[in-house]
Amino acid sequence: MNSAALEECLDSIENVFEQEAEHIVLGQISELNALSGEKLEHLNNLANAIEGGALRDQPQALIRRVVKLQATADEHGRHLRAMQHGLKSVITRLNRLRSDSQVGSYNQSGSKVHFSGARGGFESKA
Repeated sequence: MNSAALEECLDSIENVFEQEAEHIVLGQISELNALSGEKLEHLNNLANAIEGGALRDQPQALIRRVVKLQATADEHGRHLRAMQHGLKSVITRLNRLRSDSQVGSYNQSGSKVHFSGARGGFESKA
């Protein structure tokens, strides 16, 4: 890959990262999914160029751009993992609230019977 093609590839990745950063800040997860294919394609092109030795005779400024992109990718990855962890926690809490709010009893055969429409933190007494 020549210098012009490499710079074009870096410009494309930087553009995708800018869009990704906006979506992360706004919490637009579905938009991040739409960007992932384009991002993966550009990053694969860059990885193939680097493995092919394209950075060997490049100016130091271009190499610094590649290093900066790597740092940006790591930072975005940390943010995305934090978002994923937060969503999992919310889902767990919602499921726990739903299961905790089911009020019921047992019938003569020992099966659970839920009271219809009952909600709240009722305490059972033996």
